[in-house]
Amino acid sequence: MSSPPPSPDEARPGANGIPEVPEGTPELGGKPSDHDDGAPVGPTPPRDFWDAIYKRRSIRRFLDDPVPREFVEQVMHAGIWAPSSCNYQMWDLVAVDDADVNRRLAELSSQMGNAPVNIVVSYGRDFSEEGSANIQSASALIQNMSLAASVLGLGTFWITQMGDAEKVREVVGLPYDRLVIAVLAVGFPKFEPKRGPKRRPLDQVSHWNHYAGKAIPSSADPEVWDPELLTIYQRARVLNGLRHNKPRAWEVRAIAGALDRFLPKREGEAGSAGRWLDVLPCTGIVTERLGRERPEYAFDVVERSPEVAQWVARRTRPHAGTFGWGEDAGMAAPAEGAYEVVSCFFRLEDLPRAERGELLRAMARWLKPEGRLLLAYVNKRSFHDWTERVRARRGGPKGVEYVLSPDPNIGPFESLDPRDVEELCGEAGLRVEDELGLQAVPQPEEIEFRSRNFGERGRKLAHGLGRALGGLEKLPGLQGARGRFRFLWLGRK
Repeated sequence: MSSPPPSPDEARPGANGIPEVPEGTPELGGKPSDHDDGAPVGPTPPRDFWDAIYKRRSIRRFLDDPVPREFVEQVMHAGIWAPSSCNYQMWDLVAVDDADVNRRLAELSSQMGNAPVNIVVSYGRDFSEEGSANIQSASALIQNMSLAASVLGLGTFWITQMGDAEKVREVVGLPYDRLVIAVLAVGFPKFEPKRGPKRRPLDQVSHWNHYAGKAIPSSADPEVWDPELLTIYQRARVLNGLRHNKPRAWEVRAIAGALDRFLPKREGEAGSAGRWLDVLPCTGIVTERLGRERPEYAFDVVERSPEVAQWVARRTRPHAGTFGWGEDAGMAAPAEGAYEVVSCFFRLEDLPRAERGELLRAMARWLKPEGRLLLAYVNKRSFHDWTERVRARRGGPKGVEYVLSPDPNIGPFESLDPRDVEELCGEAGLRVEDELGLQAVPQPEEIEFRSRNFGERGRKLAHGLGRALGGLEKLPGLQGARGRFRFLWLGRK
């Protein structure tokens, strides 16, 4: 509620006898004001400033309960008190609480279909573009709104994957000269995480006067990553929670097919078939499944850091033993000649070429003389790189996080040529005894996942193309030559 205007007696005379009006108050005489006085326009429960910052959480699941408009107005009001470039304040907000309009937004991106309110944030298209100051200004506003919502007991989710931003603009009736920057989903949380993702320590990201660190690359090229940086990056991503630990159905099905081909299930007590070493499992998704599917083996894991190794070990039953690879792993290396089976799923792609050969030689040493290595990688001769180029051309997300690789991909990635892989295996003292190629065309589940934020027309086109390509997989020899997932069954020479 706004403060009442000062009375004439309260207005102090200023220079030349003209009364001074305290900043932020309406004009005298009851005339309408052309500015906001900065007082709350809705509920303002007390909450400590630092508490608001450190306890705010991103919410992805909301109750269906409607949000009172006075709450939404207070959230937006907090937003407009953010700084903006040159104080232009060229933002416009459209709060959508109409179910039909929200349904139309959800058709553009599923992320806009989870909350009862979507606040569409726009900024003047031709204002403050230098240095992306327009986006910076809108982002400051969104941060203010997120904090205010948290104080009010609401949850928010900052949506950048909106699908076609111009169509979002059209759905809510914004004029062309308003550029849609993002959407803030607002509602009462269905579940509120007690803990937020772990943060990188301040001393790793802050510097005084001159940068003195070693930056984690933003390139997906494995050749620009050194082992230390990859270790830091993977440790942070894995330990930050479950967002990057979700199995994908198409990859699970491929791995199951490889197990049936090379390692049929045996009857027997746990561990009776010998020891199995899973190499660089990172998230532990595959290791966990291997342990369930082949409980007759006793599992160990080898990783770059104790934290990631222990993370993986806790996902297995019983817990796997943990070992290290690399000079700075901080753990003992696996014993040589100790394993009936060694496996490495989609991790050669993360490494520069020199390290690929080094890892293959190490895995050969860890095998028993009669043991076998199950190696999986993404085939460069498959559709993989083609889909990545298509996505880059249509302006989709790029970089390390968004490489279209077996999910979840943690770090750099480069699909591999089968001739190069087999050459490296030979140099490491390994021979190919059998091989398997799978999924020469995108699978239905993957098409559904990749197109989830497309518009309705884009989703229909993607599904239609998927159905048309599905029949090609039956062509003789196509899977072996063009299968996206390649599995090698290797023995020691």
